[in-house]
Amino acid sequence: MSALELTRAERRQPCASCKQPILEGARKCKHCKQWQPDRARAPRSAVIMAIALTSVFSVIVTTRESPVGEAPPLTTLPGDGASSAEPSPAAVGPEPPPAPAPAPPPPPTEKRTWKAREIKMGDVHPLDLAFSKDGKSLYVSADDATIREYQIETGEMVHKASVPAKGDRIELLFDRYIAVLRRDERASRVPVLDTTRWDYDPVLLEVGAGPGDIRELEDGTVVVATTASQRVSRFLLPSGRQLGDIKLPQSTGQLFYVKSDGHAALAALGGMTHAGRPAGAWVDLFDPAESPFGATRRSVAVGRDPRSGSVTADGSAIFFPDFASNTATLMPVSGSSENMRTTDVGQGPIAGFVMAGDQFGVTLNATARTASVVELGPTTPNKQMRVSTLMLSGEPRMGRLSRDGSTLFVSLGGLEEPPRAEGVAIIAGDPPEIVDTLPTGKGAISVAAANDLSRAAVANYFAKSITVLE
Repeated sequence: MSALELTRAERRQPCASCKQPILEGARKCKHCKQWQPDRARAPRSAVIMAIALTSVFSVIVTTRESPVGEAPPLTTLPGDGASSAEPSPAAVGPEPPPAPAPAPPPPPTEKRTWKAREIKMGDVHPLDLAFSKDGKSLYVSADDATIREYQIETGEMVHKASVPAKGDRIELLFDRYIAVLRRDERASRVPVLDTTRWDYDPVLLEVGAGPGDIRELEDGTVVVATTASQRVSRFLLPSGRQLGDIKLPQSTGQLFYVKSDGHAALAALGGMTHAGRPAGAWVDLFDPAESPFGATRRSVAVGRDPRSGSVTADGSAIFFPDFASNTATLMPVSGSSENMRTTDVGQGPIAGFVMAGDQFGVTLNATARTASVVELGPTTPNKQMRVSTLMLSGEPRMGRLSRDGSTLFVSLGGLEEPPRAEGVAIIAGDPPEIVDTLPTGKGAISVAAANDLSRAAVANYFAKSITVLE
């Protein structure tokens, strides 16, 4: 019975004629049907007060897990002059238990505390790695020409497949296929392994000498660039059928999926050499949907020796460093080269990343052992970009940016082949700063980050292990 029903049941009085109990204040007995004489009745406000007190008392007695405490003082609301007045008599009584304190919000990305643990690989050296879509597995390429899948929680190897070449670099395409790139001019094919069919042989993409980069497109096709054969080719998965092919004047090492004048486009970054020295670089832009493939190509000169770069979140610009001139460039993909902005950065920049909602560009400078933070700001031509420097604890080898652009993981193995140094630096924040540096196994050769940023991982060549950051 509820508190209100119990209160009503106790408010009874005897009938004036038959003495049977009837509700207090009733005008007529339901037993003998006699009218009752007028009696003095409690004021309506007193009745309401009694009901309220009984209800509060019932809640306090039955709620044992929430002990009664002293209520906090009343807070005056803006524009509420009555809030500071004394409480009315109807409000006097036992105070309700205090509400539980809300759970604290999760710490921002740059304040996270990362912990490291190791997964041993046995007798093979890892070369590169990538997370599965759900972040629960790691795909690792080893120097015995195998691709392996490890469960993160247990460290157990659950799949292994042989491929025709060592995977100096692997890329997860469409959250399903693993493309294996061998950085060797003698290599001419890119094996593509289907992670839903580990017992099937990989599909071989005939790309030409020196596979350089591979990029997935929204229509389900992939584009591959080569260095030695200077080709950019388009393929259909899972069949591996070639759909188009174009030969460029220069060696192409990196591909970007961008937006030019609001339309999807492909950007191929490459350069030429003379007597082993950089002799100029270009970005070739074209619509991959045009027929024949590459029919709309236009070229933009971009310096001498550009290195790995990244695209802004809206796809409208590319940020990349130039190793030969120790500079970094922000190049809008629409318009001419006059709209590019270039600034000096640390010595020996090897990679560039766009972070914090396209507000900053970060370069990893191998020779200087630093990271340069470039304020990108509005894309006004010739506007000076401000640069600050972050000191790294070792020589950076490569970096991997989280999908949301908030966090950059940097392996500190150095550029020696194979790398011998160790450690990983974590760069995050607004503006970006080094928020943590953690130890790894010897030879930190590669790094990867899960899509949801719950984990990252470093492949350690000489330690034959994987360092998992959580």
